[in-house]
Amino acid sequence: MVSSILDAFEDSFERLVEGSVGRVFKSPVQPAEIGRKLERAMVTNQVASVDSTLVPNDYRVALHPTDMVAFADFIPALCRQMENWLGDVADRHGFTIIDRMRVLIHGDETVPRRAIQVTAAIADRPDIDAGRQATIQETEVIRVIGHTSGLRPVRMTFTNGAIKGSEFLIRKPVTTMGRALDNDLVVESSEVSRHHARLELEQEGLRIIDLDSTNGTRVNGRSIRSQRIHPNDDVTFGTLAARVTAFGDGD
Repeated sequence: MVSSILDAFEDSFERLVEGSVGRVFKSPVQPAEIGRKLERAMVTNQVASVDSTLVPNDYRVALHPTDMVAFADFIPALCRQMENWLGDVADRHGFTIIDRMRVLIHGDETVPRRAIQVTAAIADRPDIDAGRQATIQETEVIRVIGHTSGLRPVRMTFTNGAIKGSEFLIRKPVTTMGRALDNDLVVESSEVSRHHARLELEQEGLRIIDLDSTNGTRVNGRSIRSQRIHPNDDVTFGTLAARVTAFGDGD
């Protein structure tokens, strides 16, 4: 039964990735592996009481920073899926939890590459609601990206078209964008060239360079070849629009 729940969890994550930009999931650590470790931690750390069996509700997943950064875009949504999945597992087993499920993924250089370490605890923390948990996770993502690249990530949110609402975390010194599958940010739109633009992330901020695309690149409505981008600028690739915001500033 738990296996079928895990399959559903894995399917839901695959749909999340397939419905996003930057769709090629290249991390050596797969979500189903994390799910299995979490389920094992729950069952192993159960505590029997008079009329119930308590299990952990607070889980910390430690990955090598390089492995964590590989799927930084999906970490907030992945944590929410894992929390929901753990709730389903607890229900199926008839386990009891004392507070809401919480999953935090963090980077730890002492963890070997491709390895997953999980710690679990029974914790009553009423001051950490879903919003506070999301802020804690976002802060950790920023820390790990800064540790691995020395740069502060920038968020690009698409505001129209078939991928409206999709977000991509720009976190590498150079990110390529276009229809071709060899891009870092793969966007399936006839208005976007195969290799449309290059995004250069520096200490001073983000620069967008048009790669002689057919339909051009515009910043705040003005056609550009190369331009520095500021928070809340609007960027249009052909007709596909996106807004650039600082990541982790509560915007």
